[in-house]
Amino acid sequence: MSRIWRKEKSLIYALHPETIPASGVRFTYTFGLGGITIFAALVTLLTGLALTFYYVPTPEGAHDSIVLINDVVSFGAMMRGLHYWAAQLMVLAATLHLARVVFTGGYRPPRELNWLIGLGLLVVTLLWDFTGYVLRWDDGAYWALLVGTNLVREIPFWGEALYRALVGDAQIGASALLRFYGWHIFGLTVAGVFGMVYHLWRLKKDGGISRPVLEHAQVREFVSKDELFFREFIAAALVSAALILLTVLIQIPIGPAATLDAIADVRAPWIFLWVQNPLRDLPPLWAGILAPLGVLVALALIPFLDRRGPGRAIWFARERWKPQVLLAALALGIIVLSLREVLR
Repeated sequence: MSRIWRKEKSLIYALHPETIPASGVRFTYTFGLGGITIFAALVTLLTGLALTFYYVPTPEGAHDSIVLINDVVSFGAMMRGLHYWAAQLMVLAATLHLARVVFTGGYRPPRELNWLIGLGLLVVTLLWDFTGYVLRWDDGAYWALLVGTNLVREIPFWGEALYRALVGDAQIGASALLRFYGWHIFGLTVAGVFGMVYHLWRLKKDGGISRPVLEHAQVREFVSKDELFFREFIAAALVSAALILLTVLIQIPIGPAATLDAIADVRAPWIFLWVQNPLRDLPPLWAGILAPLGVLVALALIPFLDRRGPGRAIWFARERWKPQVLLAALALGIIVLSLREVLR
């Protein structure tokens, strides 16, 4: 009876295929990174929805409303902590998922379109995280918004128009905060949810997860829907426990309220430290616009520069060494620049 009810009533269960090749869902092959990303996004959405009931998107009320949530509202600190840590996990898991796809050749045809969709989703995730950071409206958030929007001004020809579209006024203030709030809770949320749904649908249309061909003696041929659903339930429970533990043990920081006065030297969010560091020595257009764009273009071209030869769905296949070296070099550069900024 319980199984019949589950099939008829559970949307998540119904979305699973009846069977899936076992080699494509081995933990040592996928590490569950795609599923963790989606689960973290779901936690971020639900906790963010709860926070909107108390958040005030005005320069006068934003910082105070977060303090209220954190110190006064029942379970407010828990909701804010889960929202923060789930968002960071979403960024980290999505980035590692991208790396897993490159190092196993999962971008190969017919999956090149889905690779581009996934890359676009990573950009949306980074912007989603950044706009949420801005909504704290403390000195660090104000500084990040000031630097980020001024970088837009460096774009040739359209920079000033894009800046006005983002900020609304000549000065960073109420219009900018309200627009970033709108992008965070609506624009980027819609783009992210639609992108994830389309990404999963495209994955199904392309034949499912790219998977290695293994001998029957090494692994069972298929995994049933029940077993897959159980594995995902266990993974979700473990991730939930980790998020709750982080929330309890580590207090989410918030600085003093933002002002229009000069502010002390502060760091960008960890996801953009690699951009902040070269900004200290290079022209803003090169360090803040062209370099990140170059990284994005290099990643986007990977499926089109590697279209022949075996080695798909195999970790670190020799035939795939060029895109692997490219990604490793980009990752090393980003890590070194980030560490330089942290240790500065």
